[in-house]
Amino acid sequence: MSRTAITARQFVDLEQIGPAAFRSRHAQFNHAGALYGGQVVGQSLVAAARLTPGKQPHSLHGYFLRAGAGDGPIDYEVELLRDGQRVAARRVRALQGGKQIFELTCSFVTPLSGFEHQRPFPAATPGPAVSPALAAYVAEHAERLSERTVANYTAPFPVEVRLIEPDSYFFRLLGEPRRAFWLRIPSAAEVEDPVAHQALVALASDYWLAGVGAAAHALVTDRDTLQVISLDHAVWFHRPARADRWLLHLTDSPSAQQGRGLSRGLLYDEQGVLIATTAQESLLLPS
Repeated sequence: MSRTAITARQFVDLEQIGPAAFRSRHAQFNHAGALYGGQVVGQSLVAAARLTPGKQPHSLHGYFLRAGAGDGPIDYEVELLRDGQRVAARRVRALQGGKQIFELTCSFVTPLSGFEHQRPFPAATPGPAVSPALAAYVAEHAERLSERTVANYTAPFPVEVRLIEPDSYFFRLLGEPRRAFWLRIPSAAEVEDPVAHQALVALASDYWLAGVGAAAHALVTDRDTLQVISLDHAVWFHRPARADRWLLHLTDSPSAQQGRGLSRGLLYDEQGVLIATTAQESLLLPS
């Protein structure tokens, strides 16, 4: 498989190969040359949703068990754990080459009316229109960066990122482990299913979340000096959103210890609506 950006349609159009089994014939490389973890997060949710009509996903919790390859098909086996009137639960095993690489537990609900509140959108946040694009910023500063970094962040990728305080990603450490950036999946414009968009939001939410756990200690974009390995990932979906429209990921890290860092995030749309909460723990291994 070529190192090209997989489209949103290719991500969500899984082939059904059994009563509760699905296959993706497309794989997305990450910056380390392995399978991008967000792909198995999002596609596991797609597989579970195919067997849960009439309900919307509200949360997912997954564990990365081993690195996947950036080539070769990925199979998803779905187990029905619960089918209640209001809540349904599913377990999904992602396998590649006969070996399990990821496991997801997710829950679906029938939407109800009830209490409403949200954490306010952060005031004075620069919008995506005035925030530099990741690839363009890296290309502009290529002479100050390693060849590997330039190749990583200018290569085709399905998630488009715009940076807030871009120097803090590449050239200086953060005083506090907090950072924010805009992201979207442009090719998701061709997808209409709202549940598929939630899966695509889950896919995008894995991108750059883990790094904030080390950002006060190391330049996380320099993979020659730091290795970041995701251990798990969680998303709570609060409100509908389209993945092709800009989302602000406001991330921080409350703790890093014993070679691990915990990262968490709030995802807002451009109108300031809180659409999801994210969390991830990762191994942070200085070279």
